[in-house]
Amino acid sequence: MMHVSRTVIKRVLAIPLGSCCNPETLAYVLLPNSRDQNRIVVTQGVPGYMKPLIAIILLISAVNGIAQSTPDRAALVDKYLTIRSEMGNFSGAVLVARGDSILIAKGYGFADMKKQVPFTPDTRHSIASVSKMFTAMAALKARDAGRLKLDDSVCKFIDNCPDAWKLVQIQHLMRNTSGIPDYEEKLDLGSDGYIDYMRQPRSAARIVESARSQPLDFPPGAKFKYSNTGFVVLSMAVEKATGRPFEEFVEEELLRPAGMKDSGVYREGKRPDGHAIGYTFKGTDWAKILGGVAYKDAGLAEIPWLSLGPPHGDAGMYSTVNDLLKWSIAMDGSKAVPASRASEVYTAGEGGYGYGWFVGKGFDRDRYRHNGFVPGFASDFVKFPKEKITIILFSNIDRTRMSNVMRDISSIVLGLPYDMPVRGKVVERDPAAMARLEGEYKMADGAILTVKSEPDFLTASIKGRFTAGLIPMSDTEFYFPLADGRATFTLDSDKKTAVKANLRYSGEDHIAERISK
Repeated sequence: MMHVSRTVIKRVLAIPLGSCCNPETLAYVLLPNSRDQNRIVVTQGVPGYMKPLIAIILLISAVNGIAQSTPDRAALVDKYLTIRSEMGNFSGAVLVARGDSILIAKGYGFADMKKQVPFTPDTRHSIASVSKMFTAMAALKARDAGRLKLDDSVCKFIDNCPDAWKLVQIQHLMRNTSGIPDYEEKLDLGSDGYIDYMRQPRSAARIVESARSQPLDFPPGAKFKYSNTGFVVLSMAVEKATGRPFEEFVEEELLRPAGMKDSGVYREGKRPDGHAIGYTFKGTDWAKILGGVAYKDAGLAEIPWLSLGPPHGDAGMYSTVNDLLKWSIAMDGSKAVPASRASEVYTAGEGGYGYGWFVGKGFDRDRYRHNGFVPGFASDFVKFPKEKITIILFSNIDRTRMSNVMRDISSIVLGLPYDMPVRGKVVERDPAAMARLEGEYKMADGAILTVKSEPDFLTASIKGRFTAGLIPMSDTEFYFPLADGRATFTLDSDKKTAVKANLRYSGEDHIAERISK
């Protein structure tokens, strides 16, 4: 666990939680009594500007939550995302389905802010690392056609294959256990350097050329480590094994049989028709974030087009929320994806990774998922198989807090506690008022919550678990960015000292009683 300095806290406050290419490395920050059960949090493959946000919190508190009981959960999802879009921090689309029955499919905001082209469920959008499920399926399709074996050495299909890769098997690439270093670690996903590198032609070939000269991070098959480079190599292997361009094989053998007419593999330098433009925030203004602001006043900057030309099996595809539902249905067993092949995909290996999907638990339920992030675009694709629920979420504002949005939408759909987005007015800090809140508070499991008035802002921390800055909305109520919730303090009868702190998020209260000043 890492201690977070004041400089780091500033960055935690300044950069909203996002969604990177590996959901198990960033997507959910666990806080007290979190119902989402991902507990593997590392920093590989995470954008540099997001790394200070990563925290594991293993605090379990006894909190009673009341599940939302309403027959119209689709209306609640719509209300939730409408608030987010009205506040200027979400633009994109959502689809929720039970089986093949769509509960809601709706767009919010704009695919093109300047021209005010509405975002719809049929707007094409980068799916970033969600592409990996298609790359892995392409390898299985090639296997079934007798073109390769999963235990084949990758060197059978890669020219100028380094000696270090001879023991790397196709299945190691599919499960992120190859040991091939991830190119995003050095390029720092989302940085100016990353964007410049990816805008140049032949990025996939250059990535592999660089990887050839690097040692493996560990012996192939020894452990899980997310590697975008591994999936680029995998797509090259599929291309060589099948004797067909990767983009042609994926589109003709996977997408078209599934009926995904609005999806495809990017071509070098060309933005597909009907594709959204990606945006990022140029800065952070908490008054705007909490108070809400029109998109034109939100400080959004357009991200230059990244071609991600083939074979970019790590992130080189686009789709729509409507089309991804077709893939979800196909993955339940179909002519396009036989049930036996889907079963292989959903068999977890090291790190809970199947073939292009994370397979594990969420909200005390079986869950399959993958999310993705490239500059300008964030996506998340979740299946709860026993409930036959699919949730697909896109945002063309890359710093949308996708992990929290998906957490809340999942809670709504599953009938679990949740909160609508925090909205309010930022106020100036009163040093005397902040002093009344400082001290130590004991939570239900015995953990000690320490509240301090730092030079720049109030902080709340549990040693070895997290340190979070708090944004004042009154002398006793604060926005809690780390969990996208609220921190509220109760004063004693004399209004001189806080006696209780409540960290509320995910529809639940987490109470701590004061034990010292």
